Amino acid sequence: MTEQTKGAPWGDAPDIVLRLSRSLDSFDWTAAEGVCSELIRRLNDATAPFPADPAKQILYRLRRKRRFGLMALVSDALIRSGQAGPQIRRQYAQAMIDQGNLSASEIVLNSIIADPESPLSEKSEARGLLGRIYKQLYVNANDARSPRQQNGLGKAIEYYGEVYRSDPKEYTWQGINTVALLARARRDDLQLNTDWNTEETAQHIFDDISAKNNIQYWDRATLVEASVALNRLDDARDHLIYFVADPQVDAFEVGSLLRQLKEVWGLTPRAEPGASLLPILHAASLIREGGEMTLDRDDLQGGLEAVFGQDRYEPLKWLQDALKRCQAVARIETQMGRRLGSGFLVEARDFFQNPPPEPLLLTNAHVISPRDKPQLQSIAPEVAVAVFEATGQRAQVTSLVWTSPVDALDATFVTLAKLERDCLPCPLKPPPEPFDRKKTQRVYVIGYPLGGGLSISLQDSTWLDTDAKVLHYRTPTEQGSSGSPVFDQNYWSVLALHHKGKSDLPRLNGLSGTYEANEGVAIAAIQKAVQAPSQGASRP
Repeated sequence: MTEQTKGAPWGDAPDIVLRLSRSLDSFDWTAAEGVCSELIRRLNDATAPFPADPAKQILYRLRRKRRFGLMALVSDALIRSGQAGPQIRRQYAQAMIDQGNLSASEIVLNSIIADPESPLSEKSEARGLLGRIYKQLYVNANDARSPRQQNGLGKAIEYYGEVYRSDPKEYTWQGINTVALLARARRDDLQLNTDWNTEETAQHIFDDISAKNNIQYWDRATLVEASVALNRLDDARDHLIYFVADPQVDAFEVGSLLRQLKEVWGLTPRAEPGASLLPILHAASLIREGGEMTLDRDDLQGGLEAVFGQDRYEPLKWLQDALKRCQAVARIETQMGRRLGSGFLVEARDFFQNPPPEPLLLTNAHVISPRDKPQLQSIAPEVAVAVFEATGQRAQVTSLVWTSPVDALDATFVTLAKLERDCLPCPLKPPPEPFDRKKTQRVYVIGYPLGGGLSISLQDSTWLDTDAKVLHYRTPTEQGSSGSPVFDQNYWSVLALHHKGKSDLPRLNGLSGTYEANEGVAIAAIQKAVQAPSQGASRP
């Protein structure tokens, strides 16, 4: 479309909002980038400002999906093209804050406060974000003894507190941030020159929101923090359940509360209240963000050690299953620490007759293969080590059980030295739902992209096609993901062994053309080959 569409310079603005919304809701980040790039190009050449309401909707939608890089670029282009209202500038500052560009965002926020045309509500929001800047500086520095950081903490409390005290019933989120920072100062053993009473303020906030006839989702987030401040775990959990179940809550809201509970309140999954609250937020993040989620060891172990029922929030069980699978996924390294790919534990009896008693590790042949028959950049089993980040264990590969060349099934089974802590192998049952072209189905990959931390890859995870040998899917992967398990969307049962991705992968089942996709070798094909090895496989 051109700027003259529908008889107005920006007559197609609603269509732009709709296209962007559809791409974001389907986690198609490439399409979202395309919409934003086209909009920025047109803004650079435009003679008329983009309409204010669609501009606000675009930034709002980008923020909800945490696409802060795109949000900053679009905001910048909107402002340069003449759409520079206070809310647009505030969203620009928000995007920069969440990318760590704190000094520039402070300048933008101060311009909103100094602007006589800015409404009181926007000035209050801007002061709250100034508090966020100084809060983030204090958290990032992690040095409670530094006078400069102590001064920054005091500024953050001052900004939040000033807004809250101007209208305590209206500005509760600024108030609960004041409470959170006072609690952090006390935990860091800092003596602040202030007249605030942490518990009393938290109780006022809790009571004021609870008295409302219609409690909104942002109120629920505030009530969670107020309950933490008052040591009321049951209330915190109840309000969190309502919060994550609200259809208006998206990745931004979930991420913001998760960051606040971990960074400011200092919650961890190893102790209450973090053991109860953080897994629920992680589950909500996995579902809403549709993106790769990197888990640290505390998240994994704390989440696995806690026990929860399914009666209050069903996705929690889904997350627990994902975390259990993380236990079985290893990074493959050399003894010298060079990182090559991923692998995962499976039950030997799911593949072999007369199997060994211990689980086997399944990976790609182009990751581990016999020394006398190397495949691409593979390493020999005798120099390979499996690192299980979820349980903090390392195990030497002890022998190669079965292997198939890259141009066949690209699969290798190996045995490992005894693990100190048992890990549950990845299950092949319950059987996943069969592929159906008429439905949108997803698959998920857990591995170590780029040799980094253990990650669950969810974004754009559409299952594209399958045949008797391989699966094609759009789940994003990177170098280092080779050898990762590919799971179904319902039960986290293993469907395939990930082994490559291409921008021009030929389509399956006789369909013409190519597409950008990843490919995994079907577990069923590997099982069949192990039982009747006729594809060049070998048993050393």
